[in-house]
Amino acid sequence: RIGPEVVGVRTPQIDRQRGPAILPLTARGDSVGVRWQMPHERPEMPDLDTKPKPEARKPKVEPRDLADPKLREKHQGAGWGYNKAGQDPKNKLFHYGVKATDVIQGQVADCYFVAALSAVAAESPDLIKQGIVDNGDNTYKVRFFQKKNYWDTNYQEVWVNIDGDLPSQSSTGETGYAKGQKTKAGGREMWPSLFEKGFAQLKGGYDKMGEGGSTAGALEALTGSRVSYASTETTPEDVMWSKLKKASDNNQAMAAGTHGKSEESDKLYAGTNLYAWHAYTVLGVRETGRGKNKKQMVKIRNPWGRVEPGKDGKDDGVFELTLADFMKFYSSVNIANMK
Repeated sequence: RIGPEVVGVRTPQIDRQRGPAILPLTARGDSVGVRWQMPHERPEMPDLDTKPKPEARKPKVEPRDLADPKLREKHQGAGWGYNKAGQDPKNKLFHYGVKATDVIQGQVADCYFVAALSAVAAESPDLIKQGIVDNGDNTYKVRFFQKKNYWDTNYQEVWVNIDGDLPSQSSTGETGYAKGQKTKAGGREMWPSLFEKGFAQLKGGYDKMGEGGSTAGALEALTGSRVSYASTETTPEDVMWSKLKKASDNNQAMAAGTHGKSEESDKLYAGTNLYAWHAYTVLGVRETGRGKNKKQMVKIRNPWGRVEPGKDGKDDGVFELTLADFMKFYSSVNIANMK
């Protein structure tokens, strides 16, 4: 025999008037032989002219309203309330990404918390993004970390449910507590406000967390990491530099506090644009110059988002001090030992 064995040949029907039908055949070969297919056996082809059906419109989700934490005592019944910031399309959860400069302290005495929040944003933006979930109905879940007790070394995630209503001096006014940077549309980034509200909910109200607190505790709650403490009074300058440099190189969040309020500190801070009993974000360190002109510089940010030493004309709260001045004006630094 010449050629492959033909298996399953079909004989077309013959029209006696027109003669045998000539039908094209297609072959599919394999190692055994050839299997012939008639045209009517081919798989059905899709109709390319058929337009896809439009997707059904998703039903509109009605915004939910959850119970809000108590305002600061001085703001309760004083014309303050909660606005509908979460329902304003000009406001965005994240708009320019996550940066230290997004966080601006408002009319709450929680510099310890917002300075820590700014520090975490600087060193680990993903930790911020992963720590807040938009439920799509004007509610959010915000993550914090807690230990069972002081001696416990394991941190557990705690998710707090809040809505997008934020404290303001009127129901339609701008947010009066922590806020984010302005958006191009004239709104605000909301994540700093929502983290602060979530922390207030966790602590039992703005009146519970908004009258001063622990920077170390805030760093722990935001990062789930142990926090080390170094005093400028008991830590030698070279050792302090090593601690700051190591933390900066390893992207560990840092915040420093100034000295307490006193007659001595009033004189110390007079005319400096630095303030007693205030927490600042430490953004990093660097060395400049060589030899005798070599300087060790510490980069710092005021969580107000304005007011700083120096005259760079920006008034954005960001500035640098020599290590010697840092040791003089600040009492301590807290460093989150983030992995």
